[in-house]
Amino acid sequence: MISGVSPEVNATDRALPNPFADGEWEALVAAAVAAVAEEEAAQAQLDSADAQAEAVIAELLEAQPVGSRAFSLPIAPGACTRILPWHSRAYWLSLCEWVITHTDRGQAALKRHGIAAATFIRGCAAHAEVAESATGRRVTACLDTLSSRSGLSVDQIKRCRRVLRMLELGVEQARGKKLNGLEREAAARQYEQTHGKAPVRPQSGAASVWSLSAPQWAVEAMPAPKKKARPSRRPRRRPARAPRTTTAATRPDSASPRSAERSAPQSPRGSFALDLSARKDSLTRKRAGEKNLTTTTPMRPLALQRAAAELVERIPALRGLVGIDELTGQRRGHIGSVCDLLVEAGIDTDRWTGVDIAQALTLDGIARGWTWPTTESMTSPLRLVAWRLRQLDWSGISPTERKVADRQHAAEAPAAASYRLVKARRTVLAATETVQAPPASAEHRQALRAQFAADQAARREQAARNAAAAAISVA
Repeated sequence: MISGVSPEVNATDRALPNPFADGEWEALVAAAVAAVAEEEAAQAQLDSADAQAEAVIAELLEAQPVGSRAFSLPIAPGACTRILPWHSRAYWLSLCEWVITHTDRGQAALKRHGIAAATFIRGCAAHAEVAESATGRRVTACLDTLSSRSGLSVDQIKRCRRVLRMLELGVEQARGKKLNGLEREAAARQYEQTHGKAPVRPQSGAASVWSLSAPQWAVEAMPAPKKKARPSRRPRRRPARAPRTTTAATRPDSASPRSAERSAPQSPRGSFALDLSARKDSLTRKRAGEKNLTTTTPMRPLALQRAAAELVERIPALRGLVGIDELTGQRRGHIGSVCDLLVEAGIDTDRWTGVDIAQALTLDGIARGWTWPTTESMTSPLRLVAWRLRQLDWSGISPTERKVADRQHAAEAPAAASYRLVKARRTVLAATETVQAPPASAEHRQALRAQFAADQAARREQAARNAAAAAISVA
C-alpha cells in the first residue's frame, strides 16, 4: 500500500457520461469539416472572381483610345479595318453635301427619314467636329452634346444618323447602353487617372461609338475638286528714277550735319537700310516662289491599288507582311510596296486584275514545279515576288479580257468591267437569296424527338399486331 493514497475509488472520479450517441460525434466532425471546406471553396471562388474582374477592368482600360477623358464602349480589334476612313474633315463634309444634292440615293434618304438638307449638313458638322481628325473614327459624343454643338434637337440628330447609316457615310460600331458594374468601375478608374481625383458623380452610361466613312461609291461618283490657279507673284518693279544732276545751287551743304548724315554711305539711315530691306523682300519673294513650285505626290490609280490588295490576299508570301493583323488590328506594312512591285514589273492593272496575276503565278509555279516557301524561311518576301513577276510576260491577253470581251462598255477597261460584273452579280445574289429562319430552340427539338419516338413505337406496335394476326390466320 502506498502511503497517502486511498485504496477506494471516489464516486466523483468516475468517467463522465458521453452526451453523444454512437456515431453522432463523427457526423458532427464530418459536418464541421465539410463546412470549413465549403467556406474555403467559396473564398477561393471569390478570389478567382475578383481576379477575373480585375482582368476585365484592365482590358477595358487598355481598349480606351489614347487621350480620352471619358469612358467609351470598347471596339473589337480589327473592327475598323473594313471601314474606309476619310481624307480630311473638310473633304468628308463636301462629300456629304455633294451626295445629298447631286445623287438620287442621297435625296431619297433625306425624303425617307424626313430631314432637310441644311439640317443634315449641320448634324454632319457636329459629328465631324468630335471625330478623329486623321481617320474620322471614335465619335463617342452623346446625343445631348451633339445637339448643343449643332443647335439641333435630339430627334434631328437621330434622323441625321439614320441618313448617314443609309448612305454608308457613317457606321455605328457600338450601341450606347447603361454600364454594368465592371464598366462603371473602369470608368471611375479612368476618371481618377485623368483628373487625379475620384469622380463626384460616377459615369452610369456610355454613348454609341460611330465611325465616319467615305464610301467607295460616293468617292467615285463625286468629281475631283478643281484646284484654283494661283497667280504668280512677281516682284514689284520700282519706277526708274530720273537722273539727278547736282549743281552748285542744289548740292547739299557739306557742313550741315543733316546733309552729311543723309549722304554718308555708312549711316544707318542711309543706303544700308534700303539695301537690307530690298534684300529681305527678295528673299521673301524667292521663298514664296519655291513654295508655289512644290507639287504633291500623285495618288496611285484605283485599279493598281485593287490589284495589289487582291494579290496580297492570294499570295502566302505577302499575306503576313502587308495588311491588317486580325488578332491585334495593327497594320503590318503598306500596300504601296506591292503597288511599286506591279509598276516595276510593267503590269497593266487596267487589263490584269490581282486575281489574274495570282493565277498566272500559280500556273507558272505548277509548270516549273515550284511551291511558295514558308514565311519563316523567307528573308525578303517582296524581292521573291518581284523576281517571280519578272519571269513572266504580261503583254498577252489576260483571263479577265477573255471573260469580259463581249460585255465591256464603250471606253471601259477590262478590270473595270470585271469589277462591275462582280458587283452586279453580288447585288443579284443579295436580292434573290432567301432569308433563313432562326434556329430551332431546345424545347422545339425535344418535342420533335419525342414525337418521332412515339411514331416509331406506334409503327413497331402496328407491325407486331399485323404479324400476330397473320400467324392466327395461318393457324
